Amino acid sequence: FDQIRRCSWDGESDKETQARIESLLEWLNRLDNVDWVPPAIRIMQLTSDAARVLKHLESLERLAAFLLVLRVNVNDRISRYASVLDGIEKGTAVDANGPLLLTAEEQKQFVAALDGDVYLEPKVRVYVLLRLDGALGDGSAQYDVSTITVEHVLPQKPRDESKWLEDFPTLTERAWTHRLGNLLLLPRRKNSEASNWDFDEKKRRYFTSKKGASTFALTSQVLKETSWTPDVLTRRQAESIGTLKKLWSL
Repeated sequence: FDQIRRCSWDGESDKETQARIESLLEWLNRLDNVDWVPPAIRIMQLTSDAARVLKHLESLERLAAFLLVLRVNVNDRISRYASVLDGIEKGTAVDANGPLLLTAEEQKQFVAALDGDVYLEPKVRVYVLLRLDGALGDGSAQYDVSTITVEHVLPQKPRDESKWLEDFPTLTERAWTHRLGNLLLLPRRKNSEASNWDFDEKKRRYFTSKKGASTFALTSQVLKETSWTPDVLTRRQAESIGTLKKLWSL
């Protein structure tokens, strides 16, 4: 338990495996619940084989992310983790159809939820966007979640006669608003009135730091775009979902 709270692996392993184990513990500790802790304790108790610990923790973090994104209630979470503990004891947790793995149907549900209005669930959007940003970067980024804000590129309420309404004239096109392709991370809360600026102005003044750059890989991608249209969002959404599917082996 102490190692889990410290995000530290005290067993024998090579540096890369140790770093991956500790990174997974950091991600797990960012969740909005601690129901995953007993399975993590048991995984780390049962073996000193770092590769086996890593394999189990990867599956545990994926399962925990699935339960978060699907907003599975506490009773169902606890029931699933009880099955995981039983599987760990029997050595079958990551076997085919093991309780630590996601079924084909659960994977479909996971991808569908990621492809939806992620912004509308505050705890989901922060975790998913940080995971996405980490996957897009080199993995070395450190996050102070208390200072991070999730921002829309296409505003939630575009001004009348703005270019936003030229590029997104209908409610169908503005349905992109809360999806991953339209969201980015900023290290601090900006002036909310500025969030309605047109894309070029917003990109130049709202999405950059004093040095003209962003600390987030996700935001740096947006800064490279020359326009913000439904076609751009279609491409970015597909890329974001593809990155998360690779990250979580979906």
